[in-house]
Amino acid sequence: MLHLPGSPQKRLRRQPHETKHASHPSDATASRVFLVRPLNSTGVRLVHYADKATATPHDPLAYSAWIINDSGEELTTVVLVLRSFTNAGMEKLHYTTGPSILSLGPIPAGGETELVFTYVVTENDQRHAGELISAMAVHAETASGTKLWDEHDAITPISLPE
Repeated sequence: MLHLPGSPQKRLRRQPHETKHASHPSDATASRVFLVRPLNSTGVRLVHYADKATATPHDPLAYSAWIINDSGEELTTVVLVLRSFTNAGMEKLHYTTGPSILSLGPIPAGGETELVFTYVVTENDQRHAGELISAMAVHAETASGTKLWDEHDAITPISLPE
């Protein structure tokens, strides 16, 4: 765990590097592939992924953002930050639907919550031949005042035109 400089009251803790798992943390039978943090980490974890491994124009995608509290204490304040959502042409995209409130809390120790965002792939996304990149971060504060954060990008390849 990386401790950033500053007073103990304002210390941030960053999660360790990612490891690859083939299922949702609570569902060992899920067929999606996404990245999660090691189970021995402490703090807040963000697991962010699309419901499809690849996409074509007109495909609806559901992006899940799981916020997992493994800090050992209640998270009193939790904010999901939508950093960027772009295609391979670096065009700014907008989710079709998503939660209107991105500030959450409290989340009990060991608790988790899921926020879902949707998007319909366009022909323009395919013309750029590449992928959709949805970047999010989570900022949280524990009951004892420790500030935590994590970030995760969901990358969805776009299939090439036939």
